[in-house]
Amino acid sequence: MIGELLVLYNTLFNYLLLKFTKEITGLYVKKRRLLFSAFVSGLVSSIFYQTFIGAVLSFLLLIGLAFSFRFQTLLKQGTVLLVATFFLGGLLTSLLPFLLRQSDLIFFIFCLSLAVLSLTFIHSKWRNLTKERLQQSFVVDCELELFQNTYSLKGFIDTGNECVEPISGKPVHFLSYQAVEEKLPKELKVGLLTWNDQNPYQLTMFPDFMYPKIRVLRLSTVQKETSTALAFRFERLILYGNIKKEILDEYVVFTRHDARFPQNAQMILHVLALN
Repeated sequence: MIGELLVLYNTLFNYLLLKFTKEITGLYVKKRRLLFSAFVSGLVSSIFYQTFIGAVLSFLLLIGLAFSFRFQTLLKQGTVLLVATFFLGGLLTSLLPFLLRQSDLIFFIFCLSLAVLSLTFIHSKWRNLTKERLQQSFVVDCELELFQNTYSLKGFIDTGNECVEPISGKPVHFLSYQAVEEKLPKELKVGLLTWNDQNPYQLTMFPDFMYPKIRVLRLSTVQKETSTALAFRFERLILYGNIKKEILDEYVVFTRHDARFPQNAQMILHVLALN
């Protein structure tokens, strides 16, 4: 009975480690293959309990049966699995003195719960780090020319921003009002603060020379909420950094919700800025 329990414990922990490794490395593997690999490895490690050869053989079988026996796989997935194994093993070992007096069932439940929670936490942190690195690649320095004024900004190219001005079909970008408030022309600032989205086509608060460059847009959020906003056609937008580009005669919408902008950006750029 002890042998069967040892195989069961090893299989469950092996499966958790394999699933964690699969998620981290982004490799698709069927669950039954992971389970089969976890069982075979758990069986071998139970037979050759506390021997170096058994540990090495169990590890190779765990990686090879789950992901293949290729050298590249052993190097990539094997490294992640090895680090996760040492982390989890060290964590459980450090808590072992506090659990020796508990029943086998409580001991097993606690260890399994700790393994699930710790690996889930690491995976969550890893995904956030990966997302952060990916977002940083879309950060650019911008120089916006609007109504003959120039603003130096930090922009973020949002692949989810596909908003366009319906008549011309030109892309629409989003600009933090707070980022440019001090440098805005007085007549534009007064107009923005006076304009009422309940009566959106009433634009008398803006100077006459701005009228040809103003468009009233209906915007839709991811949550399916709609709102009315004013878009202004700018003269030029220059992007610097990894992406060098000059954009002419597109539209920008002022927004007060810049706290939601990724990477502390001051301007959310249209996805076509990547082209």
